[in-house]
Amino acid sequence: MKQLFNSIYDFLAANDFPTLLEACRKLEWSQLARSAYTWLIVLPILIFLLWTKKFKILIAIASFFLFLLLLQKTMTHAGETLSLQDLLIFLSGAVALIGLNLYLFLVRE
Repeated sequence: MKQLFNSIYDFLAANDFPTLLEACRKLEWSQLARSAYTWLIVLPILIFLLWTKKFKILIAIASFFLFLLLLQKTMTHAGETLSLQDLLIFLSGAVALIGLNLYLFLVRE
């Protein structure tokens, strides 16, 4: 477990926040969806999670990818200012995702 945390720390230490945002911004969802390697990794995991009825994990994974999509659509390039409309879209989307997850994980429990 300590090795896992060390590898995560090393990754975050090597890549600062602007670099991570730029990598998220450059992510091409259509190319990722067409890749056979993506489906070879994702499909067995999805089948396992559905088979064992781990719906909370599926919701958390879906929320993570929706948050990445929200970041990609609203964040500007480095050095540019964020428009008020993009800021409001990001905040409303983040609040909606947080509210949905809190409801599904805590209230509906």
